[in-house]
Amino acid sequence: MLSTILAFVAGLGLAGLAFWISGGGVVGLVISMLVAVCGYVGVSYLTAPERRLGRAPASTVPNGFKAVEAIDKANACLSELSKLTARARDPQVRKEANDIVVATTSLVRYVEANPSSYDVLRHFINTYGEQSVKLLGGYVEVEDSGASNQVFRAKTETIEALQALETTAAGELSRAVEAKTLALSANSDAIVRLANMDGYSVDDDTPGGDRHTSQSMLNDAGRQGGRNPQDTRNTQEDDQA
Repeated sequence: MLSTILAFVAGLGLAGLAFWISGGGVVGLVISMLVAVCGYVGVSYLTAPERRLGRAPASTVPNGFKAVEAIDKANACLSELSKLTARARDPQVRKEANDIVVATTSLVRYVEANPSSYDVLRHFINTYGEQSVKLLGGYVEVEDSGASNQVFRAKTETIEALQALETTAAGELSRAVEAKTLALSANSDAIVRLANMDGYSVDDDTPGGDRHTSQSMLNDAGRQGGRNPQDTRNTQEDDQA
């Protein structure tokens, strides 16, 4: 709202200035109108709040604008699907269509939080988005036609396709998350290898799996104290006795 007000005031001010500079008259009026439009558009663009992805502005995120484009296209598709779902009279068709909306919305939200996965969303929308809208729109038209002998057939085919689309949307989300899972696994393996190189090893699969770590820490303490690690352990055992 503030952006619109500022743009209007700026356009009006520039129009008045242009009218005065041009000397008035019809020519001045035309010039001032053109300047007003340009001023309004320019100020609106400059003062418009920047889109954010997660907590960061889109301009600061790698491939941020591509992610925004994919998200906007997906949201437009979801809007059309929601409208068509509301028009469908059969409850089973509405349920299956709503499941697609929910699955696709989950994918959109994931990409909003993880913009690097925008290509998965873009592929899904470019491949299946328009087809989904056409499918559901076609079914609604058959319902509205009143041809009861065709509605059952259309319902069967539509439900089958909607279920396939829902499975695909869920699969695309799983594919997007898989990349992060693989990265997490790689980081975990790297940490374990570095710990092993420093003499620390924990085997969580066996009882007392922290024995190796404790032994390594004991050895370090012995080295730092200038004593033999075995002597250090023996001294500790004597103290406990």
